[in-house]
Amino acid sequence: MSKTDKRPTYIREVELRYKKRRVKSDAPVNEPLSDPYKVYKLFSDLQNEAKEKLITISLDVKLMPLCFEVIAIGSINAVYARPIEVLRAAIPLNPYGIIVVHNHPGGVPTPSEGDERFTANLLINTKSLGLEFYDHIIIGYDSYFSFAQSGVMQRLKSNVPV
Repeated sequence: MSKTDKRPTYIREVELRYKKRRVKSDAPVNEPLSDPYKVYKLFSDLQNEAKEKLITISLDVKLMPLCFEVIAIGSINAVYARPIEVLRAAIPLNPYGIIVVHNHPGGVPTPSEGDERFTANLLINTKSLGLEFYDHIIIGYDSYFSFAQSGVMQRLKSNVPV
């Protein structure tokens, strides 16, 4: 910048703001999310979405929800996010762990190979940060699939380098 250039110099400052979202009166927001059915109940409205949505839920040590963030909105059969985007809202809160949720607009919550690869990759990243990755839940029409409940999460964790 020359001496005659009078433009001010700036650096960006990060500021996080959380907003409240009204949920159904019977939503388990004041309970530990220790059961995938509670997560399904909390985010069951995703079954009505026309596009895939990816959500991260940040949890404290008692598995109480601290916050959630809609990470990405995809197409009718895919959604993509980098691991850093999945963890972006979680990191400032210093959570103990996370649960990832997304929907399958087609109604069938069976995980794709891409869903498994995404989960395996996220497991590596969360482990390196010392963050528990409890579950990845896929919501379909009146149903859900839990990676933890089905044993897929444990299989994927066994392949994560120590």
